Amino acid sequence: MLLPAAALSYCDSMSHPSAAIIGAGIAGVAAARQLADANWDVVIFEKSRGWGGRCATKRWEGQTIDHGAQFFTIRSEGFRKSLSSHCGDALRTIEAPVMTPEGHVLAGEPRYFHRDGNSRIVRDLGAGLTMHPGTPVEKIDNRTIRGRSFDAVISTAPLPQTLALAGLAPDASAYQPNLTLLLLYSSPVAAHLRDVYAISDPEGTLAWSASENHKPGRVEDGKTALIIQASESFSRAHLEDDPPVWSAALRTLAEDRWGMKADSILASHPHRWRYARVARPTPVPELPEGWIFAGDAAGESRLESAWQAGCEAARILMDG
Repeated sequence: MLLPAAALSYCDSMSHPSAAIIGAGIAGVAAARQLADANWDVVIFEKSRGWGGRCATKRWEGQTIDHGAQFFTIRSEGFRKSLSSHCGDALRTIEAPVMTPEGHVLAGEPRYFHRDGNSRIVRDLGAGLTMHPGTPVEKIDNRTIRGRSFDAVISTAPLPQTLALAGLAPDASAYQPNLTLLLLYSSPVAAHLRDVYAISDPEGTLAWSASENHKPGRVEDGKTALIIQASESFSRAHLEDDPPVWSAALRTLAEDRWGMKADSILASHPHRWRYARVARPTPVPELPEGWIFAGDAAGESRLESAWQAGCEAARILMDG
């Protein structure tokens, strides 16, 4: 259930405990789903226009592009059952390999994606929940948000933002930023790379580059969409630069790596992820009474880990 910010209204319930969830990413939706199924009165507040958080999908130039989480793995039975229940047959696996710049195939677990865009995973899991998009929460006093008091607050915003909401000093050192670039071409990649999904080069400036064409139905015939994610060092060095500065550098490197013709470029789109992934696990400081942090600061930056963090936060509240 999506409610615009201008239409916020509440009916406090005396019979059910209430919880405010900050963030409509997968951790927030996992927590909200667990609590709602246990008859909690749950409201999700999301500053962006829709579901997903860092599990982000962009409808861009007629294409459907995952510019956040590129794919995800499924390791636990609980996560598998939840996805099966809510996403049905929309889950797919990427069949083409991930390779090193030297041409070696990187072995790994099955790489899953949602047929309609990875943000739809979160939207599917959140079906029926009350979520207010376009509703930034800048500060929370005594668990009161927009005039309503809640019994509990679960914040899934990155830890620096969560601490700021709680009136504590933020610390961004636990997170790596990431500069991401979307590129669309009217020509195919070089013949020897057409069967490659992605090239992983953690030590290079192009830490990750992938062809969204390997997700059927995402890219129009005759076009190629590349997703470029820069290294941590490059991203930190250029985080505050104007996007044209770093976009041009990344585009040149990507065209060289994938054998793209520069004159076939149709469009490019830069995106800055300030809190892309955890650089090092960080203990969560003591939060105000009734608050719980559910995020990746203390663990891994994986989709499934975020889901598990949301579920665990909900269990803590329910066990009271």
